[in-house]
Amino acid sequence: MKKFLLGAHMSTTGGFYHAAFFGQETGCSAIQIFTKSNRQWQARPIITEDANKFKAAIEQANINYVVAHASYLINLASPDINTQHKSINALVEELNRCSQLGIRDLVLHPGSRLETPITQALEQVAHNINLALDQAASDTKILIETMAGQGSSVGSSFEEISQIIGGVKQDERVGVCLDTCHIFAAGYNFSSPDQYIKMWHDFNHIIGLNKLGLIHLNDSKKALNSRVDRHAEIGDGQISLEAFKLLMNDPKLLNIPKILETPKEDIRDDEKNMQKLVDLIEKDQLKYLKNTNLEKFLS
Repeated sequence: MKKFLLGAHMSTTGGFYHAAFFGQETGCSAIQIFTKSNRQWQARPIITEDANKFKAAIEQANINYVVAHASYLINLASPDINTQHKSINALVEELNRCSQLGIRDLVLHPGSRLETPITQALEQVAHNINLALDQAASDTKILIETMAGQGSSVGSSFEEISQIIGGVKQDERVGVCLDTCHIFAAGYNFSSPDQYIKMWHDFNHIIGLNKLGLIHLNDSKKALNSRVDRHAEIGDGQISLEAFKLLMNDPKLLNIPKILETPKEDIRDDEKNMQKLVDLIEKDQLKYLKNTNLEKFLS
């Protein structure tokens, strides 16, 4: 039977393997991690013992999917050539670290273009992804995250994401992470059934549902089309609960992992938000939570 893949971003403090058990304690069937500090270029190499310990913990903790998020420092759209080189090298390292840990997907922010014309910036991002994929000793897929459009960031429209993907030579190595807060802030409303259908129709027509690899489930503190990236807890922001109910019950999205990136002080906040989401799932869909860590939310 298919399994519902739902979880949150987990800390690796104390060792990668801790993220698996944090996820199990929280009730996750899927988790997201950083493989290195998200605010530093450099990272200590991953030793084989740590990688093996992580893989064993993932299996022991009944985690069915793991995704990594790339460093926020990476900016493939930067007009500065030194930043581009550092970003490409960092992306290669991230891909290789994912491979060491057995992680098949890596979420990537496409970057900020500053004064670069948008078309040129999108071509540059695709070109730099090509360079990274050619250099990496990894088969991990890059999932380009949809952005809110804040500042000069690229990737806030389905068309921009499609243009980047279209420029990647290894088509099977690139996909999309759709962030609910980001697309809402970028102007995509999916709060009613009709709006929800239209949003996914546009996504499929412009990008293709076959490219959807992950969904970040975040409410938005700011209004529709605000172009401001501010995550909120589920039900506490501007996105309707109906929108999240539609997402949680859409049969087309059953196999798509869903990860929370909502504000939190500890994993209890993740538990609270996951309970809200599970409570939105209709009874005939709850069978897909059986035999996963998500069963804790069914009592």
